[in-house]
Amino acid sequence: MKHAWLLALLAAVPLTAQESHFDGWKWKERDTDHFRIRAEGTGYDPASRYAEKVWEVVVAVLPGLSEDFSKNLFRTPGGARGAQAAPYRHCVYLLGRGDDFNRLVEVDAGRNGWDGNMVRLTRRTANYADPHHRYGVFCKADPNRSAGGDRDMTAIFAHSTGSTLLEARSRSHRLPFWMTAGFGYYVEHRIFERCRVHYLDFQAYYEENDAEIKRGETLGPDDDWTDVLRRLCRKGTRESLEDVCSAQILTLSPNESGYIFALTCFLVRDEAAREKYRELVGKAREGAAVDKALLLETYGHADDAALEAAWYEWLEGRDFK
Repeated sequence: MKHAWLLALLAAVPLTAQESHFDGWKWKERDTDHFRIRAEGTGYDPASRYAEKVWEVVVAVLPGLSEDFSKNLFRTPGGARGAQAAPYRHCVYLLGRGDDFNRLVEVDAGRNGWDGNMVRLTRRTANYADPHHRYGVFCKADPNRSAGGDRDMTAIFAHSTGSTLLEARSRSHRLPFWMTAGFGYYVEHRIFERCRVHYLDFQAYYEENDAEIKRGETLGPDDDWTDVLRRLCRKGTRESLEDVCSAQILTLSPNESGYIFALTCFLVRDEAAREKYRELVGKAREGAAVDKALLLETYGHADDAALEAAWYEWLEGRDFK
């Protein structure tokens, strides 16, 4: 099964400040209120257009990020500062040539200890997030060709940056996949009313499982996932809390992706729920591992069945939109 848009989110030792992630490079730079956009061989889009929109969605759930940035309180998982002085800005690197992207991959592979498989995977997906949550790198060209290009990286930019800001607030490299991916999908959907990032090739999945797929019940880049998932849930085609919390990238199904998105929407559905979500992120910030047991405890559910009952009821209703 082919894979696409696989995000590289690993952990390692902290490095230097925001101003010099890659020594020896001269970047075109543009600052927004909360981002420093650095470009080489291409323009500032999609970051210049969507970075602050991503910020607005994320900070509505995690308002503590505002102080982390304005007062330079951001810290990597290892405790290092992200900038020399306030305000801190999250960095976005945009490359217009595949060979330039590969040069940055080699730098991060060396200092983060990535093996050959990780390097190949990162080149294949043409983007990755700094393991210390300080920046994202996006290649708008084919990484396997030196020639330039201008691919649309809008969806992956919003998804990846949303996930990274969540991790930045948690100061943790231990957030589970369902949480980072789900938050990325949530940010995408809030901005575009669509989820276009696939951790695997959904088309190939549907082709391989054609007999099991019904028309109108597929998750695609041009579909509103909320409508599809509402229909699936009402018909009893559901993913359990255990399925979602144990989901892995390499075995991920489209329905698991959808329910990962739906769970995050449920967990931040209103201000009372968002307070619980902030509590969950706060526990990660204090060093706790976010697992299913901690999720149930934080949201006050006795067991899987109790959370699932509330989740599915909400999912089948019109508040899920």
